[in-house]
Amino acid sequence: MKKLIDNVMRVVLMVSVIGLYSCQEEYEDVHGNDQEQTIAAKSDIAGLIQQTSSQDGSFDNIVDGASCFAIQFPYTVNANGVEISINSKSDLEKIENVFDATIEGNNILEIVFPITITFADYSQITIENKGELMVRARECIEGGDDDDIECVDFVYPITLFTFVIDAQQSSEIQVETDFDMYRVFSGLEDNRLVSFQYPITLTKHDGTEVVIENNADLIATLEMEKNQCDENDDNDFGDDDFSEAELDEYVMACPLQVKQVIRNQMDNSEQYLEHLMVFREDGSVVFSTFTANEITGTWNTSMSNGAVNLRLEFENFPDFTSEWQVYKLEENLIKLYQDDVNKIVLERRCDI
Repeated sequence: MKKLIDNVMRVVLMVSVIGLYSCQEEYEDVHGNDQEQTIAAKSDIAGLIQQTSSQDGSFDNIVDGASCFAIQFPYTVNANGVEISINSKSDLEKIENVFDATIEGNNILEIVFPITITFADYSQITIENKGELMVRARECIEGGDDDDIECVDFVYPITLFTFVIDAQQSSEIQVETDFDMYRVFSGLEDNRLVSFQYPITLTKHDGTEVVIENNADLIATLEMEKNQCDENDDNDFGDDDFSEAELDEYVMACPLQVKQVIRNQMDNSEQYLEHLMVFREDGSVVFSTFTANEITGTWNTSMSNGAVNLRLEFENFPDFTSEWQVYKLEENLIKLYQDDVNKIVLERRCDI
């Protein structure tokens, strides 16, 4: 039965191509027939599929500081003197655990080189030292936001049918991984069409599954989900499931007490431990002791390089004035990060 269904699918795909051979660019505008289920190179849906299946580089930014590449497993790091073998994504939590256990100290992370990094297109290079990694990370940040869609994932395996227009030949491809999917659609040529064997299943960032019955459903789901978490599902440096709007709500809800300030590898925490930051809806932030206001600055949140950022501006407090990437947002703790030698930790004090 499956062989019969597959043969029918191939015939349907071949028939849909006949009317498109001379005007391939218009095929997505044809409605009400099977032509809607074919996918051509450079089409919007092909781009969305490629973005969804590209390599996610944001999940390990607590280590490499960049969202456009990830370090290939396995590798070894030294976190505050503790050697940790990183063999999977779950091992990155060990770094967070070490840092959380030494919240008053100067968290230092050292990578054991050489390492191999993988870019969004799955190309790889070897990095020999920290200097090379910092250069690559800087290039990533200066290059702007990532294009990958991380709020939704394909559930594999998935069967694809391909059709070569010039040769009038069809074939079947079994796709098992994001890499396989990316390779198909990144290498899709103008004389080749692809179709899915529907239904397929997608997993959203909150764990719910969505059954997709056709191309229209797939486009709608990917378009809807691509900005829902925007890299915060596997947030750049740690905990996930918060957006820019949720960060705004978080910082305005309660005063935040300074717990740690590391600037240029110097631990400046002690002089700020009794200070609070009160964020206001008008964009002002009051930096104060428990009993008296000292200085008023400004704050705002934004998205860049796929991360949720918090920008602080104070005239006389350079230790705080900067744009910080938010890599951890817990019920009572927020961590801000620039790089290994510039970090701030704030504790939520709703009891004040």
